[in-house]
Amino acid sequence: MNGLRRLGLLGLVLALSACAVGGAAGPDAALPVAGDDGSAPPGEALTLTASDGTAVPATLWRAERARAVILALHGYGDYGPSTYGTAAPVWAGAGITTYAPDQRGFGRGPTRGQWPGAEALVADAVAYARALRARHPDLPLILLGHSMGGGIALAAAAQGAPVDGLVLAAPAIWGGSALNPLQRLAAWSAAAVVPDRRFTGEGVVRIQASDNIEAMRALGRDPHYLGAPSARELLGLVRVTDAAAAGVASARQPALLLLGEKDEIVPNDRVERVFETRPGPGRVMRYPEGWHLLFRDLQAPRVHEDVADWVLGTLDPVPSGTASPDQAALP
Repeated sequence: MNGLRRLGLLGLVLALSACAVGGAAGPDAALPVAGDDGSAPPGEALTLTASDGTAVPATLWRAERARAVILALHGYGDYGPSTYGTAAPVWAGAGITTYAPDQRGFGRGPTRGQWPGAEALVADAVAYARALRARHPDLPLILLGHSMGGGIALAAAAQGAPVDGLVLAAPAIWGGSALNPLQRLAAWSAAAVVPDRRFTGEGVVRIQASDNIEAMRALGRDPHYLGAPSARELLGLVRVTDAAAAGVASARQPALLLLGEKDEIVPNDRVERVFETRPGPGRVMRYPEGWHLLFRDLQAPRVHEDVADWVLGTLDPVPSGTASPDQAALP
């Protein structure tokens, strides 16, 4: 029982879910896709090709004259426009084109609910980056990841994704020696014994993911959102953090780490210690009023602007007015 209770807590920590654990969902309507309420222009639907040839849904927000490109990876349970539907239009207005795939196993794709494995998710990110590099050969390409997506982004950069910079938001990178061995053992044991059992953490601990309560309640009702992780997925998330920690020494690109001081899911100090072992230049930005859902918290507009400023300032992209418009189609 103690091991399973630890696993329930590990699920809360690693699943990086977007709901307040133990909180009532309430009768709110589903979270609108960006643009449905007039708050932001909707993105364009397209597909990207995963490493095994699977076509995955993706959303594109075009900058009128792009100065840089972001490949944005969502966290566990979430999907592209859900995570980045309010941030990407801000970045487009600043001259940054954003692509946000629904990673395999999540969102609107045909394999939703089927965990593809940590290695596959990392390989997919490398494949997406290569496709976007081919499409935008003259623009800086930034790989951005939130939560689970941050771990995948760091591992992909270490494995050869052709990107010029990294933005890691509350990332799942505290693997290897930074992960409690008892939690690792509990995850492995549960995956071996009850691989399909899903862990909500209910009755173990109450964790809040954001101060944007309406957005959390609505996300809990979103039909594309994937809820509590299974034991198999928890072990997979452990392996994501391990891949990130193992690859940190090979990720030499300039990097920005975003942390919310009120984050109850990510262990900020351990994440920062892993980040600081990188050989490349890096910057850490902490938000005193930030929670785990940094792109959807009430202070999210500040995060949106900080990402744009860092991308356009640090990477010295093509000056405004000289960049070429987006090409017509992906190769």
